[in-house]
Order: sequence, then C-alpha cells, then structure tokens
Amino acid sequence: MASSSIIALAGTAGALVLAVARPAPVRAHPGPEAEARPAAPAAAPDDQIPVPPPTYQANGVTVDEHVGGRVPLDAAFRTQDGTPVTLGDVLRGGLPVILTFNYSDCPMLCSVQLNGLTAALPKVGERGASPDRDKGDVQFRVGVQFRIVTIDLEPNETLDKARAMRQRYLERLPEDHRAAARAGWTFLVAATPGDAAAIHRVADAVGFRYTYIKDRAEWAHPAALILLSAAGVVTRYLYGIEFDPRVMRESIYKAGLAEPAAAVGFMIRCYHYDPGANSHARAGAMALRIGAAGFVVLLFAALGVMYLQRRATSKRRPPAVPNGVT
Repeated sequence: MASSSIIALAGTAGALVLAVARPAPVRAHPGPEAEARPAAPAAAPDDQIPVPPPTYQANGVTVDEHVGGRVPLDAAFRTQDGTPVTLGDVLRGGLPVILTFNYSDCPMLCSVQLNGLTAALPKVGERGASPDRDKGDVQFRVGVQFRIVTIDLEPNETLDKARAMRQRYLERLPEDHRAAARAGWTFLVAATPGDAAAIHRVADAVGFRYTYIKDRAEWAHPAALILLSAAGVVTRYLYGIEFDPRVMRESIYKAGLAEPAAAVGFMIRCYHYDPGANSHARAGAMALRIGAAGFVVLLFAALGVMYLQRRATSKRRPPAVPNGVT
C-alpha cells in the first residue's frame, strides 16, 4: 500500500513538473478592428488570447483623429539621401500628400502596409472617372498629382537602411511610374541620429500614438495612411493594410481640395503582447519550476531512505522456519 502511494505521488510530481515547464503560448494582441468582426466560437483554453493588463505600455497605441489639424511645417529632418530639410520643404509644390509612419526593422506590419499601398498605386494612377462627376477622366500618380512622405519612427535609422527601404517599394511600382515616384516619395529620418523630437511633433499633430517596447526592441504603432492638403492640413485617415483604389482616388482628390472626409477602414496595430515576457511572470514561472524540481529531489531522497531502511531491517530478522519443522 505504501509503495503504491509513493508511486502515485511520484507520478503527480512528474505531471506538475511538465505542466510548469511548458512554455506559455505567444500570441499577438488584436487591434480594435476585431470588434467589427462576427463573434467567433469560444476558443479552447490553449487558444485564448491573453488580454494585456492596464499597465501594459503599448495599450495607448492608437490614432486620435485630428481632422483639420495642421502638421508642423518647421519640423526638421533629413531625406533618405542625407539632405537637411523641413517638413514644409518636402510639402512645397501645391500637391496633396499621403503621410505614413514606418521603420525598416519593423517585424511585420510596416512591410505589409507599404506592400498594400504600392499594390494600390498603379490602379490609382490609371486614368478613370473623377470622384467629382462634373469633371472628366483623371489620374493620380505619385510624384505628379500627389506626394508620399514616410517618416521613419526609428530615430537611429541609418540613411542606408532608409534608402534601401524606399528602393524596395519603388521597385514594386510599374517601370513607367518609377521616375515620377522617385521624385514624389520622400523618406524622412531624424535630423540628428537619436533625436526623436521632430518625429514626435509630427506624430502628435496627427494623433499617431506609438511607443517603444524595450523588452522586444520594437516600435509598437498603428497602421494608417494620413491624407494632408498641400498646406499640411489633415483631411482623412485610411486604416488597414489593403487599400481600395477608388477610395484612395477620392481621398487624394478631397485632400487636393483641402476637404475633410470620414475615416475609412479598420485600424490595425503592430505590437506583440507576451505575458511570459513580464518580469513578474518570468519570476513566478521560475519559482514554480524550482519548487517542482526541489519537490522531485526530496521525493526521490525519501524513496532512497525508505529503501535503505527496509533493507537494513530485513538483514536483522532471524531466518524464517517452515511450519511443522522443529
């Protein structure tokens, strides 16, 4: 009876060690766009997405729409070629602007967003019906009818990385669009490496909320195209990673008229919540593992002592005499 109890206890301890040592699942935290989706069937316990606590530093990653707000034209940057400029210098020329915030080492969302943008640009650039029915056919080509300005979120971004990033997306455009796009799509990096003041000024002006996650060495940020008039006034927000060419044409047209419009799409945010990455969670998991390991060591030590005691007792007993033998 005692042996079976010990075996059962050992099995329980082993199961405890396996349960504690099992790594926590790594999940991405959903953006607000999930609220608009139909309710999904209840997930199994292992498939549930953990909700970040209120103190999680990336909870504020969002966009506070400032339609009618104006970007700071005196904010100083460098272009991808290293030329010192202000935002006003880049916007000069009377064309509406698509403003984006990205960086080269973004683990996923930046490339997905810019891929979606470059996929839509050729269709936006085709000649077609004007959003204003009273006008004839029009086309909207980057560098001709509008500009794109991408502000790099990483204040330590090198010019080489900025140029390579820009070139990667220019090459996705049709060959006959590239020359104009090269002149009309500007990547801006911090005027002084490491100085994020100008980046924050522009982001704050348009309500673009982002933060740095030190544990993961990533910038947590939303995905948004922000339409500006030629004077730098916010006219519309386009959210998501795929963009309807018809909506983009209308948005560019309205930005050219400095006419405000309602936001379109569902906001997606780029950040990763890993409950196991929290220092308290790591400490708790480590304590449980150490405790479980210590329990197993004590269990086997107790089994060894019991075995030695039983063996010593058996040696001290007199030999058994068969029944009937005198």
